[in-house]
Amino acid sequence: MKYRPDIDGLRAIAIVLVLIYHGGLRFFPSGFIGVDVFFVISGFLITSIIHESLNTDSFSFLDFYNRRLWRLQPVFVCLLFLTTTLTALFFLPDDLMQYSKSARKTSLFLSNLFFDKTTTGYFSPETHQLPLLHTWSLSIEWQCYLLLPCLIYGLYRFLPKKYLPASVYILTLIAFLYSSHNGRTLPAHTYYLLLSRIYEFLIGSCVALVPSITRAGNKYLLNLIGGIALFSLFYIASLNPVLPGYPDKHALVVCLATGILITLGRFFPECFLCKLLSIKPIVFIGLLSYSLYIWHWVIFSLLKYQSIVETLVIQFFAYGLTFVLAYLSWNYIEKPARHLRNTPFRYTFGLLVFMPILVIHLTSYLIHVNNGFPKRFHGELATIYQQLEQYESKLRPTCISDKQQEINMQCLVGSRKRDSKKALMIGDSFSNHYWNFIDVLGKDANVTVLMQAVSSCITLPGIYLYDWWHFKNQIYQQCHVLTQKYYQMIQENHYDYVLISQLWINYMADNIINHLGDKRSVPLTLKRLEDALDKALTIITDSGAKPVLIKSTAVMQKNLHDCFFKHIKLRKSYLPGECDFTLNEPAPWLEQLFQQMKLKYPQLIIIDPKKIQCIQGKCKADINGIPVYRDVGHITDYAAYQLGTLYLQQYANPLINS
Repeated sequence: MKYRPDIDGLRAIAIVLVLIYHGGLRFFPSGFIGVDVFFVISGFLITSIIHESLNTDSFSFLDFYNRRLWRLQPVFVCLLFLTTTLTALFFLPDDLMQYSKSARKTSLFLSNLFFDKTTTGYFSPETHQLPLLHTWSLSIEWQCYLLLPCLIYGLYRFLPKKYLPASVYILTLIAFLYSSHNGRTLPAHTYYLLLSRIYEFLIGSCVALVPSITRAGNKYLLNLIGGIALFSLFYIASLNPVLPGYPDKHALVVCLATGILITLGRFFPECFLCKLLSIKPIVFIGLLSYSLYIWHWVIFSLLKYQSIVETLVIQFFAYGLTFVLAYLSWNYIEKPARHLRNTPFRYTFGLLVFMPILVIHLTSYLIHVNNGFPKRFHGELATIYQQLEQYESKLRPTCISDKQQEINMQCLVGSRKRDSKKALMIGDSFSNHYWNFIDVLGKDANVTVLMQAVSSCITLPGIYLYDWWHFKNQIYQQCHVLTQKYYQMIQENHYDYVLISQLWINYMADNIINHLGDKRSVPLTLKRLEDALDKALTIITDSGAKPVLIKSTAVMQKNLHDCFFKHIKLRKSYLPGECDFTLNEPAPWLEQLFQQMKLKYPQLIIIDPKKIQCIQGKCKADINGIPVYRDVGHITDYAAYQLGTLYLQQYANPLINS
């Protein structure tokens, strides 16, 4: 098809929006919509190329994929190899192993599915240090390349040609409705899913199949339409992040606006806006857009990973380096590769697909069998890993459920003596992280504790979690079912103690109900939470057991891991207490609730690990140089053991002297 400079102008707008957004600048907080613009352009170009080839009876799948591979893969392969090299130099062992998993999936064009399963969402903070995160869109693009040509080819061959545009229009509408459904039911996942994005490509296909429009258009009206479309892009990009359930109606507006601009350039290239998009400096940025997209995120994410402060100078450096790398890869990789498009497909596939997959998978295997090569760093890291591994419980991770509804009776800690007292501990994943803490107390008190936990579940009777976690617009049924089983066990068994531990502040939003259809508000949640805890303590005491409430550890501060591991990444010494933080009690209401329950149930035992972790309002980020936290806030098995040991040194064992 004929070269369209205005399309490169559109690419320039798209990449600039993405660069501004990923760079953390405030101009366009929803600049990620640039990716939607790229998807529409891709759909238009793919369909135009295929349709023209079909009309001249010259279409070949092998030729199509050959050209696509030489267009995209050379720079993409360089990205994989360079990023793998850089992460091997700078990433900590666990991070390197996680990176290698993402590299494997990226080489297979499945990174969108990988990041969907391994992150809490595209916009979550932990994704900012994932150097291949941006490849989710390239994976979707390749998945579309596998699907869309077959679709267009099949419709062209098996339908009368006059019905081809209408059939694509109908499919686009169906795809959009399905995407909207995903946005409502899977808001945390829909961003990464091909079936939520396919309509964006199909809108581009619709534009490519628009019948010829008369050139006799009112230029003022055309410029007005184009101006509104362009304004729509910048307006939506300037909104506060339109995150939940995206792509949604905002994405539809972006795609329609992009389609309008492409249509104007196709049929009315003399319009002012089309000429504006065809200005050489804008077109030049558009020509660099693919390489800019490939390289920018690697630079931004590695700077964040190294905890380099994002000053204006650093941002200027990052953008400058991005443009330099983009120009070099465009001039010395992209352009020369275009001359190789006539290479036989078997050689193209072997060189650009099979070999990179093989190399990346072999590299990933070596990284994993060598545990991320910890010897790259000085001895302190080896000590940390040795201590963490020594105290790590292999059984603990198997004793937390979010899918199975069975009770795992093997999840025992504490005493193993036959004459030991019996206890049950229930809660969410933040009760599970006390595994070694309870093990220490249980052994000292001759108590065997059955540990049961459900992810993100408040294990109190008579309540449901609604519109919570992954369970949008529905109840968290697994949580409710297992909680019922726990209290049935309490009533049917003769436990000496029943322990409840939660990340209590996690459940103070408007997500707790007693019955479907209940009104929801924070005050109602607090009342229902109080009643449920009261009911739980009544059931426990009526069964003859002593109730135990365990408070949370100090809430982990933002960027705490960056603070602690920064000295290792930079090969520097660690200053003891360097990352300790001030205790912040975010919910005095909880403290009042616990004291209220203590007055009502004198036999209630309350254990507060913060009395050990925090001294005079200052909380430990490490114990003996070993980090307290292992992820978003759960403590390490090492920290749990040490906190338990220190607790017994400073306080009487509450499971003995109660």
